[in-house]
Amino acid sequence: MSMTTRNNHEQVQATLYPSAEDHRRRWRRLAQAIAARAADISDDPALLVAPQRPGTLEILGSGIEASDFSRSDEARILAADHVFYCVADPATKIWILSQRPDAFDLYVLYDDSKPRYLTYMQMTEAMLHHVRNGEHVVAIFYGHPGVFVLSTHRAVTIARREGHHASMRAAVSALDTLCADLGVDPSQPGMQMYEATDMLIRRRQPDPGLHLVLWQVGLIGELGYRRQGYLNSNFAVLLDYLEALYGPEHPVINYVGSRYPGIDPLIDRQTLASLRDPLAQSWVTGISTFYLPPRTAGQSDPQMLERLGLIRPGQPVRAASDPLRVIDRYDKRERRAFSDFARFDVPASYQWQADTGAGRFILALSDDAELRRQYRDDPQAAVQAWGGLDARERHLLGQRDPGAVQLAAKGADAQRHPGNREGVEHLLTYTSASSALHRALSAAAPGELRAVAAAWSRKAGLSIDWPGMNAELNALLQSSLAPWSGFYLDSSRRMSLSLFSRMKNAGLRVDLDGQPLVGVRYQSGVLTWSAEAGNGSSGYLQSDLSVQGGRSWIGLVWPAGEQAGSGYKVALRGQSLARPACLAVGDYRVAGEALRIVPSASASQGVDVLREGLALPGEVLFNGRDTRIGERRLALSTRRFEDLAQWAQGAYRLRLVHGRLAELLALRLGPNGLEIAGKPVTAEFREGRIQWQGGPPAVESGQLDVTLDPITLKPLLHGQGRSAAGSKVQLRGMALIEPLWIGQLLERPRLGLPEWAWQHLVAVMVAASDKGGIFLWHGYDRARGNLRLLREALARLRQDETEDAG
Repeated sequence: MSMTTRNNHEQVQATLYPSAEDHRRRWRRLAQAIAARAADISDDPALLVAPQRPGTLEILGSGIEASDFSRSDEARILAADHVFYCVADPATKIWILSQRPDAFDLYVLYDDSKPRYLTYMQMTEAMLHHVRNGEHVVAIFYGHPGVFVLSTHRAVTIARREGHHASMRAAVSALDTLCADLGVDPSQPGMQMYEATDMLIRRRQPDPGLHLVLWQVGLIGELGYRRQGYLNSNFAVLLDYLEALYGPEHPVINYVGSRYPGIDPLIDRQTLASLRDPLAQSWVTGISTFYLPPRTAGQSDPQMLERLGLIRPGQPVRAASDPLRVIDRYDKRERRAFSDFARFDVPASYQWQADTGAGRFILALSDDAELRRQYRDDPQAAVQAWGGLDARERHLLGQRDPGAVQLAAKGADAQRHPGNREGVEHLLTYTSASSALHRALSAAAPGELRAVAAAWSRKAGLSIDWPGMNAELNALLQSSLAPWSGFYLDSSRRMSLSLFSRMKNAGLRVDLDGQPLVGVRYQSGVLTWSAEAGNGSSGYLQSDLSVQGGRSWIGLVWPAGEQAGSGYKVALRGQSLARPACLAVGDYRVAGEALRIVPSASASQGVDVLREGLALPGEVLFNGRDTRIGERRLALSTRRFEDLAQWAQGAYRLRLVHGRLAELLALRLGPNGLEIAGKPVTAEFREGRIQWQGGPPAVESGQLDVTLDPITLKPLLHGQGRSAAGSKVQLRGMALIEPLWIGQLLERPRLGLPEWAWQHLVAVMVAASDKGGIFLWHGYDRARGNLRLLREALARLRQDETEDAG
């Protein structure tokens, strides 16, 4: 700045800066106006009348350091009709008066002859006077405007009661600077704070295991005001009280935050005993705050740890020895940071913040008082008038809801590639697709995986932006139950949850303890149902996918008629059901022997291996590729099917779906052929598939594949047909289950499940069999397997890009 410019600046400031006499005259006029309306002010609800033009009161804080305002608060000060201030340091007063020469200093209301309570009441009325005239008032208080300030809270409460707009904005308080300057974390082990005189009067009992902060230690028992400083003649009473709790040698810090840049805070380390010294006491002033560290270490409650699931029942708990958490060591756990950095990459779940129009709109709200007013009064009109917003941003911002505003500013949906959702759904639905992608990436050379993935998606007819697929998968996991299809158990509660769904939640079925739930909702990663909908319980469960791929539901399930509470906590973990031996059902030839694997509810593995119609003795072992019994090995790749296996014969329920309509027909398979709805049908049986012509009008022709259900060991049908009118019909069916068969199933739990969980799972399938069945185990297996393959593929792509960039 040149000398001429500096002189001009000083002249302007000298012209604008108010005089003490001008300030005094304005205060006298304001005081008279406030006094004149006293008869109109009441807290009687019967006398309150809504204002014709509501005013606005905004309470701001100046922070602890001189003029420590935020940018948006500075804009508020400039935009207000009237400004009041109650701040401690001269520099902040100079800044306020330079910006607003018409501002009123509330310190004039303090007087040595006046009780502080009267001063606080007058401050309140001064702030409210112009608000009641329908004007915009800003009041500035030292530090945080809501910490140890009665008048601000009173003013906001009264303004709102009278129908005006009133708000208080947070600012840096003495507690904030204390935590920063002394290195105190309020959460470890916890913090308590008291106004010192109130603690004495009410005999508050501080917990010696927590941080203790004491306010106003320099004016113990003082109710008045003294401009020359408080005598604090009752200070010894405070020391007596604290010594009884902590002992005379316990440390205490007399703290005063720095009010000026470049000047250190006062951090006077004493003991309770040393504060008896008058010289030490002389440093304790009206703005002093005491900090006492914890004296004892808090001990953990084993019963609560067990209740929270943090330890196992009976597990010993290590006694704590240090009152404060030790945070500066380099032991094994701390040194892991270095080894982890050696292989670090930005996580796939991390979302970079792009520049968005909605974000710019929010920044403008901070600076523009008129825009804030418009947005508060008519958010839709405000966002429509603001340029640079797309339709989604306008819709979300127009709701004036914190969650919607954050979504708009984040802009994640706007960045999502339109083809990625289809790509994720395709890979999670079709095992052939996810397996093919997995094989292609496994065979690709390092540095070529992105190109291979792009080629695969083009060949599959998919438009995929591979870098955005992680975000798309995460979004789908929050909105669709299809990838969560599975069987979940909480063994401690003996509770099971069965989820079955296709994409877009088609065919959704949810069962709790083997009983179907109705009115189930899944939104933003939360599964809910209610007893009011007719269920035996209510539930609130959050989905959780671990880094290793484990799926869980965590939350509460409580009985009808009860209130949700910690006693109803559940943690339902996804089960990796054992590969069932029934997947190997069929005909084999081993060393010249003709062998047949058939389902058997009375067998421990659910199958018998027959030779010439008799079951071979010995344990049946199946690993997904071959079946072993004794020395015999039956390779799955050599399996053959008879045209119509005996286990596939019997009565079925066939479900026909025509668009949104569905109906059930009886179907029977037997040695004499096929019957549908009692009508014999010309059919062909080959390799587990049935084809027919000449059926009833509802399904005149069609084909069905026969699959064995691993749970009930009964056949399932799926396929499609055409009606006599030529319309397509989707088909699904299941064999009816006899009571004797059900009893045999329940006697021998399989799939690696405990008896109680197995009973729940069987109950789900038995209930479904009468309505055309459900491919429950297959849905579980597909959802878990395809999710694993997709996550592995995306992880490989990301790792390959990292190594290539390195």
